[in-house]
Amino acid sequence: SPADVTTPSEQNRWIAWPYTKRMTANPQVNQGAAVLVTSLALARRAGLPEERLVHIWGGVHANEPGDFLARDHYWESHAQSTVLESARHLAGGVFEAMELYSCFPCVPKMARRALGLPARFEPTVTGGLTFFGAPLNNYMTHATCAMVRRLRASRSFFPGLLYGQGEFVTKHHALLLARRPYPGHPDLAFSSVQSIADSRRGEVPPLEISPAGEGQLEAFTVIHRRDGSVAHGVAILRTPSGTRTLAEVAADDAWTLAVLTSSEIAPIGRRGLLQPTSRGHSRWSLPR
Repeated sequence: SPADVTTPSEQNRWIAWPYTKRMTANPQVNQGAAVLVTSLALARRAGLPEERLVHIWGGVHANEPGDFLARDHYWESHAQSTVLESARHLAGGVFEAMELYSCFPCVPKMARRALGLPARFEPTVTGGLTFFGAPLNNYMTHATCAMVRRLRASRSFFPGLLYGQGEFVTKHHALLLARRPYPGHPDLAFSSVQSIADSRRGEVPPLEISPAGEGQLEAFTVIHRRDGSVAHGVAILRTPSGTRTLAEVAADDAWTLAVLTSSEIAPIGRRGLLQPTSRGHSRWSLPR
């Protein structure tokens, strides 16, 4: 149930705020899947009935910078938005079904916003990465098989969307499958949209390793140990001089951790104090 997924317990410990174990990808699953792709002529010679044919319409891809500290902001992914907007255009604005990669809840949430979908919709034909199983990117192979079954069982000729991502919301790919051939020019159906994603990026602030003074919160998480206790917090911050830094929140800083993990307030944008440590980075804390 939703409560089983969201409520921390001995079987569902905190991993990294705001996610519990049942919200995150678990790679300790053995799975296998295979996909056969042929030419249309070969499929017909093999006797595949027309009603079981599933056509590849095409796909798009783009990447974010591999270093997540070298991104202009964190409230969206330009690569993700560009890929999904392009896939929606390729589909003519309508999908029969979709699979939005769900290694962590933020990914399908971001994808939903990029596609302009309502809050309640069906984001998976497979079952969701943490519930169907979670052997990293092999999940998308299973999603491809599930999409083929879904399309074959449907009377619709609208395409199905397969969207996968990798690393720190870094690599983004979308593929469209349908029960009829792509109606446009095939050369337009397979493309990189990297240049469009890059054109949307703003200025990236320079990185400062161990600053002192004020730091304004851009993004954060709180890392937990296996016993449920807090190991430390992690904060990405902007300084008054326009630099960015990655700082620690101490495990014994109860006030800062309480603000960061409160369900009543949004801490992004809060200003706190950065103090250099002997370990080569700064520690960040919020004033009472």
